[in-house]
Amino acid sequence: MSRMRADKQSFFSSLEQLECPGDDSEGEFDRLLACSRKKDGDMSSPENTSPLRRPCAIRDPSPDNLAVGAAAKSSQTTMCDMESRTTESVRGSSKPPPASRSSGKRKRGSLGKIIPEHLQIFKGLVFFFFPNNDVSPLRRLRIQRAQEYGARWEKTWGSNITHVIVDKGLKFEDILKHLKLRTFPSNVGLVDECYPAECIKFRCILSITQTRFLVSGATCPSEAEGPSRPSASMESLPLKPDKKQQWETQTPPRISEEQGNPRAEDLEFQAECTMSATEDVVYESFPARERDVLDEMIDEAKAAKHLPLDPLDAPDDDAPTEASDDETPQESEPTPAKRKRRKLSRDDHAVTESRQQKFVCMQKHDSTSNDLNPNARTIEVLQQMLDYYTRTSDHWRSLAYRKAISALRNQTKRVVTGAQALNIPGVGPRLADKIEEIVFTNRLRRLDNTNNTVEERVLQEFLAVYGAGISHASRWVAQGFKTLEDLWTKATLTQSQRIGVERYFDFSQRIPRSEVRAHGEFVRRVVQEESPHMQVIIGGSYRRGAADSGDIDLLITKPDATIEEIRTLMLDIVVPKLFRQGFLQVSLAGTSRDDGSKWHGASKLPNNELWRRIDLLFVPGAELGAALIYFTGNDIFNRSMRLLASKKSMRLNQRGLYAVVLRGPQRAKLNNGRLMESRDERRIFELLGVPWRPPEHRIC
Repeated sequence: MSRMRADKQSFFSSLEQLECPGDDSEGEFDRLLACSRKKDGDMSSPENTSPLRRPCAIRDPSPDNLAVGAAAKSSQTTMCDMESRTTESVRGSSKPPPASRSSGKRKRGSLGKIIPEHLQIFKGLVFFFFPNNDVSPLRRLRIQRAQEYGARWEKTWGSNITHVIVDKGLKFEDILKHLKLRTFPSNVGLVDECYPAECIKFRCILSITQTRFLVSGATCPSEAEGPSRPSASMESLPLKPDKKQQWETQTPPRISEEQGNPRAEDLEFQAECTMSATEDVVYESFPARERDVLDEMIDEAKAAKHLPLDPLDAPDDDAPTEASDDETPQESEPTPAKRKRRKLSRDDHAVTESRQQKFVCMQKHDSTSNDLNPNARTIEVLQQMLDYYTRTSDHWRSLAYRKAISALRNQTKRVVTGAQALNIPGVGPRLADKIEEIVFTNRLRRLDNTNNTVEERVLQEFLAVYGAGISHASRWVAQGFKTLEDLWTKATLTQSQRIGVERYFDFSQRIPRSEVRAHGEFVRRVVQEESPHMQVIIGGSYRRGAADSGDIDLLITKPDATIEEIRTLMLDIVVPKLFRQGFLQVSLAGTSRDDGSKWHGASKLPNNELWRRIDLLFVPGAELGAALIYFTGNDIFNRSMRLLASKKSMRLNQRGLYAVVLRGPQRAKLNNGRLMESRDERRIFELLGVPWRPPEHRIC
């Protein structure tokens, strides 16, 4: 014991001497470190390496030297802490770091630590979003980006809030009503949803008095009324600076080597500054105009660029369901006007045939396919997530899940681990993790959390109202409505939405196959009383052999009739007659009289009190074959057929199959092509080289 005590005293006395080392202290420190390593064994492996903090010595206690010493000590301590955390993570887990599995994708939990502190322009600001949740994918992105740049997201209304960020489409009176305020506080900035993105773009806090940030119905605040930030003054771009001053204002601060390497986003910003100098001149030269649909599409495209999507390596609108990236059309490559064509060899034909076999429409899909699939349970859970993202209009994730589900259906063996899932084309790292979670736990936490909050459950209920999309449902939630009764008594509804609320229970019920047939027979009888040669064909899931349906699709056609003749007969004679007989209850939607080809409404059988959604679709006899493919579905099968036609320089829609379709840059259609077939459904399959698939084999 006495010897051990002497060794300890000797060791600590040596450490005390290091607090004020001389010029030759470097060698003494190295000897101590080597001695320590020798006693503890081999320290070269990560499991035995522990960083030693080396104290700083300052000979001259002048203010300058003290500041330099403190900075060096802080830097050394931070480095040591980071090394310690890395060592501990290596010790505690035998798995590889997450970055190796996620192919370089960032984790959501670490988003706030990526931006360097000197670039966190929102530091000290408190944002209150309206609606104040992250259900919407675009709003979730805005919240994440604001937090990255130093802002704090406040979920409850309070006096510490500096800015209220309002979604487009919401009005000033909605905010006052939801927050129960008579007047809006003058010390809180009220801006629209594009304000944080604009501030990030110009790397400064812009003035809230600019009219482009004004919320509908709010008055423009004066310069003195803006919110105050704790540590920085409110800065904004000058109204009309000269070119030199404008460049200096918009050039981001240079990042020295001591501050670390800049992120890719910071390098991109330097290029954006060059563009923004020209943009400001344009804004000043032309009067302000109202935002149109193109502006909204551009904003959504910019916002979706940074979304932490699951497996979307190369999303494509036309090819969300195929199992190979070879099927994805190269939309970004312009098609040459003229090029030499070589004769296709047998090998070329074999390759083309092999690629075509990967299309979904080339395979048989019936009601038993999913039951026999070894990945049936995984597909079922992923389908529920797909339905959720479809309801919330999360377009990109919907495409990703469609592609993954289609790929799993083509697997002959059960996919168990994430590594196996990653080897399947169309499945990315995050979806691979979800597939592994479903297999081992028989559930998906993300799916369980979709209905975990009251707001989420209310949103899902409002989305099921006929005539209400995600924008209407989100607005109703933001306005504080919680039940259908609230919508009926307090909300401003269209005529179709009022019917949707009133008949919410009826429209949410599935329609048995026998009842769908009875509705079709009722309409067929009345139609053929007026024109015996008219045909009524039940389409949709009924034609695919489903046991029940969500609504009723009836194709009204006549062999030699035009669309104008069918529409006139239906709208002038048949539809009024069906109303008089008590079968049709209400008209919900329809196209204009001149070019309308459909009628939407609700119907009721004489012995049934439930209203059912019914669509009357007017199809000329010459287009019946293409219309049957289109209105039979399902949508995955139809997308596959249209994409295959596009690959063969054809075009398939509800009117026919067209050949010699020329496309330009971005696959823009240069001509309508030559009609090949539209009347015969089987002939269209034959021309595309697809084996005939009866409707009951199109359940993809």
